[in-house]
Amino acid sequence: MSNCPYCDVLVDEAYNFCISCEQQVKCQVCGSYLIKDKSKCLKCGTSINTSQITATPLNNFSLEEEQSESNYSRKLNLSFTATAIDKVASVLSDYVPLTPSKKTKPVAQPQQQLALPFLQTPVENNPSTQSEITDEDIVETTGKNVSDNHSASDYFEKDGQGILISTTPDYKGKNKKLQQQRFSLLYVWAYNILYEEPVPSKEHLNQAAKKNGVYDTNYSTNLNHIANLSFIKSDDTFKLNPGGRSEVLKVLSEMQDSDLSGFEYWGKTRKNTNRGSRITKEDSQKIEEWVQMPSRFDSFDVRTLDTAYKCALLALYDITKELKIQDAVKPGVAYNYLIKRYKTISVTKENFSKALSNTKEYSKYFSRTSEGQYYLSPEAESLVEGWSNLNNEQNS
Repeated sequence: MSNCPYCDVLVDEAYNFCISCEQQVKCQVCGSYLIKDKSKCLKCGTSINTSQITATPLNNFSLEEEQSESNYSRKLNLSFTATAIDKVASVLSDYVPLTPSKKTKPVAQPQQQLALPFLQTPVENNPSTQSEITDEDIVETTGKNVSDNHSASDYFEKDGQGILISTTPDYKGKNKKLQQQRFSLLYVWAYNILYEEPVPSKEHLNQAAKKNGVYDTNYSTNLNHIANLSFIKSDDTFKLNPGGRSEVLKVLSEMQDSDLSGFEYWGKTRKNTNRGSRITKEDSQKIEEWVQMPSRFDSFDVRTLDTAYKCALLALYDITKELKIQDAVKPGVAYNYLIKRYKTISVTKENFSKALSNTKEYSKYFSRTSEGQYYLSPEAESLVEGWSNLNNEQNS
């Protein structure tokens, strides 16, 4: 027995043709083994049929990925001729490193053309660009492919402080939960492209949600759900996995459909703040614990806070940023905390609540969740931190 010079398969001496690639391997006149690609038998000179198909070797590639929590896995097998690799390299360069994973394998003739990622222009129908693909072959849309047709800068702008601001509040989600999840999905996609790095932390996403007006007490839970499905998480950083990229395409397509509209969370009117002013027995117990915790503002002369909105700024900053007890707080709880901790405060409960709900003058400072709880904007946080720095300078 001898190996076929075309596909290296062992061929029985009784056969003149390879049982695998069907190429002629022995002279039918003298029985001598033929030399690959020669037009005649080099022993007896008999001409060989040159019309037989020349096998084209394939380069095979594979990729396997897994993610914790059993939420994501990927298996990819690809086969290309040497010529076809040059044609598809630019498309797949961000998806899988084109390094052969196993020995090349011949094929008698091309069977199937590679399916290009969605929204990519197909290569001309040329046999040299075709390749054989198994049933397991899958080509996902890459982040680069998405951005080629949907620019991240069309949907988000940098705010100068490392956070992206959405240019539209409607992500076409049917309820608040879906709106939050779609915001998170698009934010990670845009951040990965515009900053060319993963989103740095979950806290960053919380701050971005607040700044973009989609945050409420359910945001963290909804973020975790979409993160498990669509993000690659590493050291608390986030970037899209292939499933997330496909979902981004779906969301962007729906956002461009003017006939679709999502849940209008951004246009809901503010509810009467009297309900949020009520505090429970449990709230009172929490407040008693909070006032015992140390704060940088313990030495601050609160009598200098001559307006209700400044008192509200201090109360919300203390609870959400200084003590880091809650992400947002009810007006009544914030007011009662303020007067119990800073006993010289002279603002009334009514004026305190009015300042929080005054969207005309103070919307740049206060944001409100759908549950009627309040938190500060980054601008408001910077303002209060300035008070603390000034107080430290005066006391030094």
